[in-house]
Amino acid sequence: MMRVTTLYASTASVTAAYYTRYLTQAEGEIPGVWVGRQADRFGLTGDVTGEALERLLSGCDPTTGARLGFPLVDRRLADGRVVRAVSGFDATVSAPKSLSVWWALTGDQRLLDAHDIAVSAVVEALGRYGATTRIRSNGGRLHPDSEGLTVAAFRQSTSRLDDPQVHTHLVISAKVQVGDGRWFALDARMLKQHQRALGGLYQSVLRAELTQRFGVRFNEIVNGQAEITGVPQELLEVFSKRAAQVHDALAVKLGEFHAREGRDPTRFERAAMEREAAADTRSHKTGQAVPDLRTRWLAEADTLGITPARLVDDVRRSAQEHEPAQRTTTGEIIGVLSEKSSTWHRMDVLRTLTDELRPHAGMDGERWAAFLERSTDLVIEQSVNLDPTMTNGARTRGSDGRSVWIEPVAAHFTSEAVIAQEERILRWAFDNQIGAPAPSTTIRSDRLDVLQLDAAASIAGHDRLVLVVGPAGTGKTSMLAAAVNNLHTQGREVYAVAPTAKAARVLARETGTQADTVAKLVYEWSQPDRPPRTEWDLARHTTLIVDEAGMLAT
Repeated sequence: MMRVTTLYASTASVTAAYYTRYLTQAEGEIPGVWVGRQADRFGLTGDVTGEALERLLSGCDPTTGARLGFPLVDRRLADGRVVRAVSGFDATVSAPKSLSVWWALTGDQRLLDAHDIAVSAVVEALGRYGATTRIRSNGGRLHPDSEGLTVAAFRQSTSRLDDPQVHTHLVISAKVQVGDGRWFALDARMLKQHQRALGGLYQSVLRAELTQRFGVRFNEIVNGQAEITGVPQELLEVFSKRAAQVHDALAVKLGEFHAREGRDPTRFERAAMEREAAADTRSHKTGQAVPDLRTRWLAEADTLGITPARLVDDVRRSAQEHEPAQRTTTGEIIGVLSEKSSTWHRMDVLRTLTDELRPHAGMDGERWAAFLERSTDLVIEQSVNLDPTMTNGARTRGSDGRSVWIEPVAAHFTSEAVIAQEERILRWAFDNQIGAPAPSTTIRSDRLDVLQLDAAASIAGHDRLVLVVGPAGTGKTSMLAAAVNNLHTQGREVYAVAPTAKAARVLARETGTQADTVAKLVYEWSQPDRPPRTEWDLARHTTLIVDEAGMLAT
């Protein structure tokens, strides 16, 4: 898939040496190459040199050394903290393990060529949709397109534990130029927030290219990625030592977290621990030559009774099995998007398409990338655009046609069905706000501030609908626990629902009430052949509490 790492100007020399010398010194690896529209404008072609890359990561013209815009200098804040100047980003695109293993045992160059074509599709998409900047103007911010990106692409074939792992480091400069010649900082939010969609694009184009070249089939698509059918799972595991190493380190961290906090980590906490586990176990590459490693790889595969010829035969045999015809409509794609969110972005559409669609016979990677672009346009045409209507003379971006005053990453599409649902909810909410507020008059808590006490009294009162909005850290849980306690004191039953099972368990533990998921509630009330079970009969519960991403509705 894709993983993005931030690079800093203060270490430009070390970073440039890492990519141009350390990564490429082993026999069998190749130098980096320049790609991207801005690289062409600089006149950069062919191999990436350490001197040019160091200049670029220092915020200078890679050919002349002239400074590009404001200097990249670290800043020290009043409290002593240092804000490091960002010089670029490493977007690492990795092939499925099955492709790496197939290449490792056969040395078939066509597999690497297919990988390069898929990487090129990512660079093209980034250059078109992820090359904007931010400019202060009249108290606001403009978000114009730039003239393109400067990218140094380094293809690698091994992991840090010398397993086969085909991947490419896309080193992207943080300096971009706008149409009037000025240089600004790249707005990298598209790259960072939509790396899952970009990684999915790579995987989808790769599947198309491999299908065209070899006629292969793929297993189920999971998180955008699918392994090649016919490559044995035990073989993939043998060559996944690095993944196993990180997994074991993460397991220790998860155990320590649970013992310390008494709960499972949140999604963001787990992601941070995964990064820590990868960093803690990160070792230097041995620098062994790829031909020497291939001898070892063949020996490891032989312990499983697998030879290159047998692997190729297994892949070809699996490809001959019947695969059901696939037909997906734009309405179905919009339905999938609507189930995940009420609004979406172009990159969300792309991600969904790459997750749902499999390559068409006779269509190579480049044609498939163009097909995905057209399909994305088609889905967008049938979505409802929430951006304000543009007036004559309004300045827009060429990349997405939106106003330069609107952030490129802002979601702005929805569907008629979602709008209809929201209108029904709003009508119901208005209809149930006719009477005067009737908060509880008996709630007491010395641990709550005035606003928390007011919210708790409203929840424990007799209004049909109460909506509480509170950012993280504002004491919603303490407030809610006080409200539930007051409701129980009044002899009123309470039930709570949350978006996930984990959140429901936390809600139950910290408020002392029954809790389950919103999905379970909807399921119980959507069965046409039976009424909901007793515990889900809402008529029995005086108060239903819905906890959803910082909002509580009762």
